[in-house]
Amino acid sequence: MKIKPSLILGTVLLAGCANTSSGPGIHANGAIKWANGVTEEMHISASGSSLTFAAPPSLFRSEGIAIFSRIDSARNGNCEHYYSEQAMKTRMQICDNGEVVLIVEGKVANVGAMARYTY
Repeated sequence: MKIKPSLILGTVLLAGCANTSSGPGIHANGAIKWANGVTEEMHISASGSSLTFAAPPSLFRSEGIAIFSRIDSARNGNCEHYYSEQAMKTRMQICDNGEVVLIVEGKVANVGAMARYTY
């Protein structure tokens, strides 16, 4: 069996470029536990106007963070609405009782519960 040198070189280069870090560090003061079992920590700004999530960088995306900003004009009863800075068609609704709804392109993508840490 003969292996092509270009295949070996390509594999070595790809492995060398892979980033194995877990993503940027944020000072988490809250988290969302999604219905699918995933828990995502986040930093809630002092004013509550932005939510910052650590998003591990990949070969195709290097931002490292995801920021959701509050839409002040869209408050609906006891719920606030946020939009993603990186993906304009991604929204999040967070209600006073901690219920969270993630909406992607107008469709519910996930639901969960939010907790704010106290120190």
